[in-house]
Amino acid sequence: MSLLSRFRKDASGTTAVLFGFVAIPMIGIAGACVDYARASSARATLNAAVDSAALMVARDATKLTDAQLKTRAEALIRANLAGNSDARLGTYTVAINRTARTVDVTATTAVETSLAKVIGIDTIPVSSTAQSVWGTNRVELALVLDNTGSMASSNKLTELKKASLDLLKIMKEASTETDQIRISIVPFATQVRLPTTYKVAPWLRFDLTKGSGSNKKTISPATWEGCISDRDKPYDVSDAGAVIGQNATLYPADFCAQSTLTPIRPLTSDWTALTSTINAMTPVGYTNVTIGAVWGAASLSPIAPLPEAVPVNTPRLTKYMVLLTDGDNTQNRFGDSQSTMDDRTEAACKSAKAAGIRIYSIRVIDGNRNLLRGCASETAMYYEVTNASQLTPIFQQIAREISQIRLTM
Repeated sequence: MSLLSRFRKDASGTTAVLFGFVAIPMIGIAGACVDYARASSARATLNAAVDSAALMVARDATKLTDAQLKTRAEALIRANLAGNSDARLGTYTVAINRTARTVDVTATTAVETSLAKVIGIDTIPVSSTAQSVWGTNRVELALVLDNTGSMASSNKLTELKKASLDLLKIMKEASTETDQIRISIVPFATQVRLPTTYKVAPWLRFDLTKGSGSNKKTISPATWEGCISDRDKPYDVSDAGAVIGQNATLYPADFCAQSTLTPIRPLTSDWTALTSTINAMTPVGYTNVTIGAVWGAASLSPIAPLPEAVPVNTPRLTKYMVLLTDGDNTQNRFGDSQSTMDDRTEAACKSAKAAGIRIYSIRVIDGNRNLLRGCASETAMYYEVTNASQLTPIFQQIAREISQIRLTM
């Protein structure tokens, strides 16, 4: 009896007994944390695989049949899941709506648990859905390109042509409809230049002169070679409509300071014509970034002087400008200081952005870094190169950002 009494009162070993009771659920809970972390990793992998498949199907929707697209989507999902042993493809669907031009991809997987099995959880279901659209986004893009004399150095113009032609190729391949992507090209120096067929345009004025005394000459439609200088201030920083009878609002036809400056190519989807303009560019003259930015914006506006654009509020339309220069502002029609010219450029960029144009700016080796960074719509849309050979990958990146298939979910 004494032995039984001592056994009844002895509390030693209680902790071990209690731990035995709670050990199984504790192991299960800890295991669940580990297994759910594995499931999160599988979900991230599955999301990436489904997104990639949706984009691929949208990109190739106009070239392949539905059956071919579904086969390729499955293969792409499986390939992207191959590196994650927890993400094994279960069910999947690929729904293609050619009327709405949408593709919906859904896929599931089930992550087999390890330690969580002790609390009755055998698998953790994971699913992912993505939708992409094709042929619905429209793009209007102005390439505003420095064609000044300094572009002849360091292989800059050669590399600019190469990069621009590469951009045209990407944009052409991304276009699935007539006029879905249209591009204008604005070569600039101190002035810009237009084909002389514009000489009868009502928004032009012919009153600028050169020389003095008996050698003084006034520009005329007959002597005009297509060059245009800055409008009177404050109209020099925007494409605000020219008003017939109000001389200050009109665009001044001028004698060419750079007679070999390549003419502007208004907004078009004629890829042959765009290629021809790029190939024709030559380096000549001084730098006036303001007039380049203003005419870039004008080429994206539906009003004169270049009315080819559609209104900015057109559904699914985005307007872009790529503004590239390799130097500081040096000369405009007014003989302004560099500081004043920079202020005019800043105002021109502000006006373009207010008109709904998203601006990429590129500084090639030299130029006002702060001015160009401020012209860009976002910090990430400003690029700076120290070697002209860097232009091609930058133009490729910009082209892909602009023309990419849209992922909506």
